[in-house]
Amino acid sequence: MPTPLHEFPFADAAQYYDRFRAPYPKAALDFIVEAFALSEKVRALDLGCGPGTIAIPLSYDAREVVAVDPDANMVAEARRLAAAKNRQNIQWLQSRAEDIALGARSFRVATIGQAFHWMNRDDVLRKLAILIEDGGGLALVNPGKRRPQESWEPIANQTVARFLGPRTRHPQSNPQEPANEPSLRRSQYFSEFTAHEFPSTITRDINSIIRCVYSLSSSTKPYFGDNVEAFEAELSAALLTRNPAGVFYEQIETEVVIAHKKTL
Repeated sequence: MPTPLHEFPFADAAQYYDRFRAPYPKAALDFIVEAFALSEKVRALDLGCGPGTIAIPLSYDAREVVAVDPDANMVAEARRLAAAKNRQNIQWLQSRAEDIALGARSFRVATIGQAFHWMNRDDVLRKLAILIEDGGGLALVNPGKRRPQESWEPIANQTVARFLGPRTRHPQSNPQEPANEPSLRRSQYFSEFTAHEFPSTITRDINSIIRCVYSLSSSTKPYFGDNVEAFEAELSAALLTRNPAGVFYEQIETEVVIAHKKTL
């Protein structure tokens, strides 16, 4: 894979992330609201917030959401999307999760959507044990088990590999074990782990698929350099060979893992 173009791996993905990544189903986010009794009296913390995929929906139920991401482009895109929806009760912070200040404020829930593997998980869990109020907890939102489906992903992965080489683990992703569960299980601060899955279906055309590829840290558009047009033409042709209608139905299972803060 080419040398990363930016210190932050999603710097060039921000413009594609919100519109072309598979959205979290409303039922998954509603479950978090109910599980932690979010209301106008409590705050929520969203780490690795990206373009506000979780923070913006939660802002309709919580008094305030503090949303944190290390990437300036992601924070800027999140601010733009929140302003377009007139969401004024979100505080956006450009910061690593490990570096946020331990202020006087406490939170009912901390959410992390597909970002925990970019963090030093043990350090973040220790910090969350201080930031989260008694009775609150943590919600991890991740892709769950994929259903058998007519999928565009193998075709896209093969085409990307021909242009960029085999996909490798980004050097800034977590050097610890890739799974989140071991960190949670050994934590002395959280317990009662339960996992819940929420199915949904999205429809993609070829334009959506190409831009979803660009939303990945390993295949942002600048990586392709002068080969962007060639890549898009080759991927489009391969997808049309698979499905001449150019329409793909993507079956998604979103997993929400919740853990409650231990009373020490």
